[in-house]
Amino acid sequence: MRFFRGGTQGAPTPEELERAERSRQLVEAGGIPVEAEERIRRQREPGGAFTSDLSVDELAALRGIGYRPLALVLGSSLYRIGWWQGGVGRFGGMGLGWVAPEPQENPVLTQAITEARQRALARLMLEAKGLGAEGVVGVRLVVKSWEWAAGMAEFTVLGTAVRRDGGGPVEAPFASTLSGQDLAKLVNTGYRPLGVALGASAWQAVAFFGGAFGGVSSWYNQEVAPFSRALHLAQHYSRARMAAEAAQLGGEGVVGIELESHVLEYQTGSEQMQGRIAEWVALGTVVAPSGGARPAVARPRLVVPLA
Repeated sequence: MRFFRGGTQGAPTPEELERAERSRQLVEAGGIPVEAEERIRRQREPGGAFTSDLSVDELAALRGIGYRPLALVLGSSLYRIGWWQGGVGRFGGMGLGWVAPEPQENPVLTQAITEARQRALARLMLEAKGLGAEGVVGVRLVVKSWEWAAGMAEFTVLGTAVRRDGGGPVEAPFASTLSGQDLAKLVNTGYRPLGVALGASAWQAVAFFGGAFGGVSSWYNQEVAPFSRALHLAQHYSRARMAAEAAQLGGEGVVGIELESHVLEYQTGSEQMQGRIAEWVALGTVVAPSGGARPAVARPRLVVPLA
């Protein structure tokens, strides 16, 4: 679609305006735009070449368990992070004592990083389902931000849609963070992937520096206890939420967990009082037994060539 320009020359046609409006409605509802739907329909036509981000080793491992790649799929969400500074003091929301401020979870930031990733993942699964895939392997998350877009971040999830030889479309394709080799090992061990579990949490804390109110001194090495507690709490709640999602999917466990953490600084209005937000995200693949007798794992054998 060409860029809309002013004036009569190059003005959008009614059909273009209708497509643009339809895409806007689809995206606002958590879906994918019209152009993406059309691309998926073209990729389903027979005789086309597949696309993927698989290595040769991954492709060989997947073919060994009967899977073939269909197409590279992705989902994106450009998210505006809302007002997240909780403030400090009796009326600011921070449980502040005179010596050790108590950390608290930042619900706005926690909700933002959770929703952005979930929207991106949901769009990836819509593309996979449109291709008639059985699942998506090698799912990974890429986060980008720019100086010209303050407070905004792009969350992109991508992977390769696959389908088993002779298999048909499924109602709910699985998603897996595992590589092609690891997925082959998982299947050969008698397990199957169910989906991806996500846990996120952001906790904020303040600390006094320069010895004020008995805080952190600049004269010797010292742990900044409020920041350490905030980081520990963010880790705890993100792992607990990931485990809760895995249980909802009916999984026996989570493998291939990827951890991502960031520490953000925010202004408190005082040079002696510093504020930090610890952001922690856990992402992993939920697995369950395939059912029936588990296959015997082949033991490695020593082979000595004679020639």
